[in-house]
Order: sequence, then C-alpha cells, then structure tokens
Amino acid sequence: MTIADRIRNRRIELGLSVDELAERMQKNRATVYRYESSYIKTYSPDVIAALAEVLQTTPAYFYGYDDFSDLSQDEKHLLTVYRGANDQAKSDAIDLLEKHQRKKDSTHTA
Repeated sequence: MTIADRIRNRRIELGLSVDELAERMQKNRATVYRYESSYIKTYSPDVIAALAEVLQTTPAYFYGYDDFSDLSQDEKHLLTVYRGANDQAKSDAIDLLEKHQRKKDSTHTA
C-alpha cells in the first residue's frame, strides 16, 4: 500500500470529503487529489505531519510502520476516537479501561 493509498483510506475511514480535508489542511482540493493519486512521489515531513494531525493518525502510519490491519473494527474505532480526544479525555479513558480490567481480574481470581 502506498502513502497515497493510506491518505485516501484514512480520509474515507474518517468520513471526510476531499474538500473537507483540503479545508482543514488549508490547501486546495487539487493538492489533496495529488496527495491521493500517487502523483507526488516524495512528501515533505511537514506535509506528512499535517496529514497525520488532520487525519488523526501518526506519520509512521503513512510509511507503513504503524499497520493496525490485525485490529478488529471496534479496536480501530476506539483508536480513532482516542487519537481525536484531548489529553484529559485520553487519561479518563485509560483510567476507565484499567478500572474495568482490575475489576474483571479480581472476579476471576476470587
């Protein structure tokens, strides 16, 4: 899978149109089409960082170092929501999941 494929797939996963992505990146739609068409062979680190921020992922994802293909749809959704959350919401989510896990573990050992 190419960087262009990952950009397009991630945009679609988030339900964004090309125009919405272009607006959020402060680019024109033709530029986004070029990002998604493999017309561009080398992406600058600044572009990759901006795409990662807007598309709620990491720069590593675009290079294939962050492949979550083995995750279930629920796990992917949870990761997407987590990445879009603020720091407090992320901390609260981790606390809630850890509390649930401790409760689950204590009922299995009792």
